[in-house]
Amino acid sequence: MRIVAMFLAVATLASAHDVSRSDSKVEIQGREVRVFLTLNYNELQNPAGSIFDAVRQHYFVGSPAAPIRTTLEKYSALGGPLVQLQILYTFEKDVTALTVRSTLYEIMPPGHQHLMSVRLNGTLHEAILDSRTPEAKFTGVQTTNLQTFWRFLRLGVEHIFTGYDHLAFLLGLLVATATIGSLVRIITSFTIAHSITLALATFNVVILPARLTESLIALSILYVAVENLLDFRAMKRYYITFLFGLVHGFGFSNVLREMDLPKSSLALSLFSFNAGVEIGQVTFVLLIFPLVQDLVRSGWKRLQPAVSVCIGVLAVYWFVQRAFLG
Repeated sequence: MRIVAMFLAVATLASAHDVSRSDSKVEIQGREVRVFLTLNYNELQNPAGSIFDAVRQHYFVGSPAAPIRTTLEKYSALGGPLVQLQILYTFEKDVTALTVRSTLYEIMPPGHQHLMSVRLNGTLHEAILDSRTPEAKFTGVQTTNLQTFWRFLRLGVEHIFTGYDHLAFLLGLLVATATIGSLVRIITSFTIAHSITLALATFNVVILPARLTESLIALSILYVAVENLLDFRAMKRYYITFLFGLVHGFGFSNVLREMDLPKSSLALSLFSFNAGVEIGQVTFVLLIFPLVQDLVRSGWKRLQPAVSVCIGVLAVYWFVQRAFLG
């Protein structure tokens, strides 16, 4: 049963894509609510009519009454499959409170998340909408620190468990790690490295293009897989893990940078998101590492090459998709 479980885990990685996300930035001026909504049109599943029609049927804005008029002001291609819709919602009275409901998850891939930021009465709010939390309400009352902490802690955990490339990277390390001591050094170096670049990118100190970052992440996975197959180490594993952790940190930062977070809560959002990433990462390691060790002790010597081949093929697919087709 455990062997079957391992194969199922690898198969899941091989067949899955990165988590689906869209985002919106909302500006409120008097009776007008202007929404800048960005999504990947390739992810739309059987949309009825135009992209605007699909959005209008699955993205609702209220104050709390419905708008008297909804207008598509601008449609922009952002490069690749990304498009942005600038939508104007006009209400009868000045907007002092806002309710947003998103059911985009019904026409997007499973697990879809909608990240949004709303500027209302001089305060910038943020929310994460998905199938479990499809609605958010915004008032002039600022979000509490505790609410911000739990929201981004959850986002960090979800980002790991839906970030299949990061899980594949960790799995490639786990199948070639023999002792707890080695595992601790590897995970620690990866954590320190991605925490550094996550902070630098989130505070806009160092920013890399998302396409470059995602392509390099795929290459880091391929490198680990090749090292495993050749039984070769150019340097100690925790050194190379630190270098690749710097790249993965830029990948983690893309989520926070999409949300246009207020500076007043940026540090807390970064801390709680990173804590969530670590909780997810440690949970994955604690679940998988004992299974790997048990399979190795049982004499299944083909575990490492089998998993490494799967990860290597997956990494090549991701690299081609991100570098040339994204």
